[in-house]
Amino acid sequence: MSAETRAYSLLRRLSFAFTAVAIVVLSLAGGLLYHALSRDLRQRDDNEITVKLRELLIEAHEFGSTSEVAHMSGLFRDEMLSHPAITFAILDGHGGVLADSGRPSQRLTSPGPGAPGQGEPWSCSPPSIGAARCVYGDSVLPSGETIRVLLVHGASERNDLLGQYQGDVWGVLQAGSVLMGLLGYLIARRGLRPVKTIGRRISRIEAHNLGERLDIGGGPVELRDIAVPVNRMLDRIERAFARLSQFSSDLAHDMRTPLANIISASQVTLSRERTIEEYETLIDSNIEECERLQRMIETMLFLARAEHAKEPLRLSDLDCETEFARLTSFFEGVADNKGVRFVVEGAQSVRADPTMFLRALSNLVSNALNYAEPGSEVALRTYRSGDSIAVAVTNVGPGIAPEHIGKIFDRFYRINAARKGSAKNMGLGLAIVKSIMEQHRGAVDVVSRGGITTFTLLFPVLLHH
Repeated sequence: MSAETRAYSLLRRLSFAFTAVAIVVLSLAGGLLYHALSRDLRQRDDNEITVKLRELLIEAHEFGSTSEVAHMSGLFRDEMLSHPAITFAILDGHGGVLADSGRPSQRLTSPGPGAPGQGEPWSCSPPSIGAARCVYGDSVLPSGETIRVLLVHGASERNDLLGQYQGDVWGVLQAGSVLMGLLGYLIARRGLRPVKTIGRRISRIEAHNLGERLDIGGGPVELRDIAVPVNRMLDRIERAFARLSQFSSDLAHDMRTPLANIISASQVTLSRERTIEEYETLIDSNIEECERLQRMIETMLFLARAEHAKEPLRLSDLDCETEFARLTSFFEGVADNKGVRFVVEGAQSVRADPTMFLRALSNLVSNALNYAEPGSEVALRTYRSGDSIAVAVTNVGPGIAPEHIGKIFDRFYRINAARKGSAKNMGLGLAIVKSIMEQHRGAVDVVSRGGITTFTLLFPVLLHH
């Protein structure tokens, strides 16, 4: 199975999607919080050493001279005991140490590289201290001497706190992703439950209950995009199945009649000795019934080929006046017998398959002659109708009741039930006309009012291009 057609689980995909979204969101949130915490902790360290810098500068200035500052170094050291993370040093103008934290391994003698202006903390890395935040400030004592105060806040405590927080973030990320994936699975499973319900309902639909439909009133709105087309498909299937059932019944009835005639006539004839003339009459009758069956089968084969034809139509430009003349000459004898005359109007051309065009038109003319009143006219007209070329056949005679208009193009449908025994009328002529027009991407229309019936073939002008 190719990758394009490989089956997959929508539930699994949704669960993975929930998990992926949880990982991304929690990672972004954790990263932002980590950055904010790191910034706040660094700001806290900066504030602490900045405040202590001002305090030490004020105290040293109050002592008045470098000698007094050196003498009171213990006082400075005791004051900084409450700030174990801070290392300090007070230097004289020559860089000598006047006071410091008393940690030989962490002695400060200069601001070091990258030092900005006074009172501005910066990231530094003094020997034996490592990563830290540094700040310095200079002051001129009342004695005229210059001093420099250096303070370094080690980052180890801050880094330990950030490391612990980072571990917590990773734990929350893992637990949150697993929890979100599980919740996503449960939510998706519950959300997809209506889909399974639709599947079960569809699986219960059989030939005997094609009238059942999917209930889209109480379900999710999103599933209407599935339920509505499925219901429409079921409508089409139900109508097609009803037509097929009716067609099968009508076909069996129409084929049973001639077969029953053949069998019964043969049985009666063979029940006793008959003359040669009687046998010949039987054979003629059987041949007539067999020809009727042959015409019915050929017509059904034509409809089947027309509906499922894969070869394109052999289209050509047909002059309607020429085709009308050819057709009226063929039916001239039948028209004369009924006292009906033809009227031809219009000068248009259509692009159609010549054989199918003549078959559709001859079926309409044959029907018009069958039902035309003696002494009336059968009119063949052609004209432009919007984006179509119309070919109309009109006769005066018994009209078609409105209840029959929508059914007369169905196979084996006859308006007059008394004519079902007629060998000429199988109820397939108009079905053939409709099938031919559908192949031409056109339509057939019928209007019957006041005893005047008009069948119109509409050929789209697009076929001319």
